[in-house]
Amino acid sequence: MAIQGLQKSEAVPVLNNDDVGAAVEALSLITNFDDRAQVEESVRRDFAGVRESGVKGEAYIQVPGSVANLGRVVQALDEGNFSKDYPSTYVWHELWTPSTGPEGYPQEELDEIDGLPAGWQAHGRIAAHGTESQDEPLLHFLGLPYDDYAKQTWDPKAEATQLEKVAKAKQTFEAEHPDFNMVVLDANAVGFIGLMRRIKGEPMPMSWGFMRDASLPRKTLGGVSVVGDVRSLEGQLWFGDSDGLASSSGGVGLSVGQVEA
Repeated sequence: MAIQGLQKSEAVPVLNNDDVGAAVEALSLITNFDDRAQVEESVRRDFAGVRESGVKGEAYIQVPGSVANLGRVVQALDEGNFSKDYPSTYVWHELWTPSTGPEGYPQEELDEIDGLPAGWQAHGRIAAHGTESQDEPLLHFLGLPYDDYAKQTWDPKAEATQLEKVAKAKQTFEAEHPDFNMVVLDANAVGFIGLMRRIKGEPMPMSWGFMRDASLPRKTLGGVSVVGDVRSLEGQLWFGDSDGLASSSGGVGLSVGQVEA
């Protein structure tokens, strides 16, 4: 279901430490709405609905770039009035900021998530937990090369790539759960999860490992082939890059939502 009542603007937040309250508060940092009660009820409904999937994980709101792009989310991360201090976000602008140069990600690539319908709106999802790392439950398929390029270049004997594992997981999950869809966890989602955690005074995601944004294609910057990744260091979120080489601390994220989203 889509979150109702959102506009493109800014608003003054009211703190609330439960998941629904934190999500509504995070939305208020990146957009505007006239009827907070309507938004809260919509978020509560979405979170309850997606929990029916039975997937263990972290509830959040997937927000399209037309409502709040990654730059707006980063601004909220850095300017929000939280109960504790967090370092300013690091962004490799040449890769992540469309206005910086021609080699990085254009806005349409940052906004697109394969597996969501055209014109999708803000809606509740679950960032799925895995069992591969107790320290980083949001990371999946650790120890594998990211894509065919990484496999062919560095690890031709690898059993599979992370992108192949994502495709297989999506196929299997959706066959067993026809009322839900599975897509990758992208950087914008991690930023929103970071906002919710800061509202609740919690640590940032990916403080031990790092997550490659599997919604994005490879880019070549300065002759080097990279894919965008997200990590955090001592509370500072980083939007940087990865070569895609197999790493015991490098994974991808998965999220689950209702099919009507």
